[in-house]
Amino acid sequence: MAATTNRPKKTNRPKKRTSIMRCVVLKSLKFIAVGGTVILIGVASALTPIFANLGVSLLNLYSALTLPTVQDDAISIVVLGGGLTKNSAGTISLNHFTQSRANAAIHLHKLYPLSIITSGAESPWLRDYLIEHIGRTKMVIINENASMNTCENAVFTAKLLSHHELSTTVYLVTDRYHMARARRQFSKAGIHTIPAPAPLAIHPSWRNPKDNLIHTRRTIYELAALARDIVTPQTNCRTTDEISIEEIGTPRRQPKLF
Repeated sequence: MAATTNRPKKTNRPKKRTSIMRCVVLKSLKFIAVGGTVILIGVASALTPIFANLGVSLLNLYSALTLPTVQDDAISIVVLGGGLTKNSAGTISLNHFTQSRANAAIHLHKLYPLSIITSGAESPWLRDYLIEHIGRTKMVIINENASMNTCENAVFTAKLLSHHELSTTVYLVTDRYHMARARRQFSKAGIHTIPAPAPLAIHPSWRNPKDNLIHTRRTIYELAALARDIVTPQTNCRTTDEISIEEIGTPRRQPKLF
């Protein structure tokens, strides 16, 4: 009787390994494709008005959900400074952020001839600009010169309103990206705000990606700054007890240019 030989059984291990490798490769390709698509969409939206508009919608939604409804009419217009620069003649002047806010305040004053409070180191130059375009006899201007940031804008404005026995409901003029963070700080200081957003000097455009990047950067900055303010209270915000009305009304000699 012929001896039988035991042949090794065939296994499917090579096929299983190939199948596993194929699955890994396919999943990796899908991940790369999805990630790449998300990145492309993000870059594309950053170069168009889409990103900024979505960001502003989120900021406005935050304000709508967290701030109380304003019941009273505003009796003052508060315009926040956005920086100073030097013009071609070498003299200090409003930068495009502050000038656009000043123009918005001028337009608002034509509709509602209320007293105007300027807030920030830009106040003396804001005052001159407003007087030039509205007229010295047609408005009351109160300068808040001491604030160094948005929190102090709110705290020192609240002190001025109390000192002059003015209502704590105001129109707030700043750009639309800064508005949510500013309104939050003013609310914490006891001031009810009606938003009066000022457009940036450079408008968003579907044809000019470079201009859109300015709005994208403002959006990212303000989203991050609002998140920071919510998570970590500001430590560089002076209280009303740390500054006098006289100091608030005194212009700074060497304002920061930016």
